[in-house]
Amino acid sequence: MKKFALGLIAVLGLSSAVLADNYGVIESVNDTDKTIVVNKTTIKVLPYTKIEEEACGNGWDTPKKFSDLKVGQVIEVDFMGAENNILIAKEIEIQCANRAY
Repeated sequence: MKKFALGLIAVLGLSSAVLADNYGVIESVNDTDKTIVVNKTTIKVLPYTKIEEEACGNGWDTPKKFSDLKVGQVIEVDFMGAENNILIAKEIEIQCANRAY
């Protein structure tokens, strides 16, 4: 997945900050367009994008919805492609709030 993301940087000229290791902090959430901005990069969230919250050592990851994504959360994103210079999220994992990154 990293090779794919790095390839998108070259092709699309997008910010490498969110793509270098696929982690970042949500800066804004647009409920109308179903997009989030992470490290100044707009990411489209589709109805079938898998969204989970990390278990943080307490069992299984918890399924989440778009409405659970909030400004300030640290997330890991896997991408499936891009459309109109906007990355499309395949999977989003909300990281543990109590862990230092």
